Amino acid sequence: MPHIRVADSAPSPGGRFRRDGPFSGEWFRDDILAPALREAIQRRDPVTVVLDGTSGYGSSFLEEVFGGLIRTGTFSRDQLRAYLKIEANTPLFEPYKTLAEKFIQQARRAA
Repeated sequence: MPHIRVADSAPSPGGRFRRDGPFSGEWFRDDILAPALREAIQRRDPVTVVLDGTSGYGSSFLEEVFGGLIRTGTFSRDQLRAYLKIEANTPLFEPYKTLAEKFIQQARRAA
C-alpha cells in the first residue's frame, strides 16, 4: 500500500486555492493525491495519506483536498472508501483525520 506523507510535499499546508499559496489544498489534491488515487484504483491497491508531521491544517485545505475529490466529480465516494485511507499516528493529528473523513462524507458533486 503506497503512502503519501503530506509533510513530505507540504510542510506548511494552507489555503484552499492555488492562488492562496504554494501548498494549497487544490494543488495537493490535483497534483499529488488524485494521480496517486488513479494509480491505486488501477492497481487495486489503496493509497494512505499520512497527516502527521505538518505545522497543522486549516479546514479550507482539508475540505478542498478531501471534499474536493467528490465535489469535482473526480472520484466517487465508493472509490474513496475502497482506495483511500487517511492516517493520523499521533493524537495531535486525529482531529484533522476526523475532519477530512467528515468532508468526504458531506461532499456533494457539483452540478
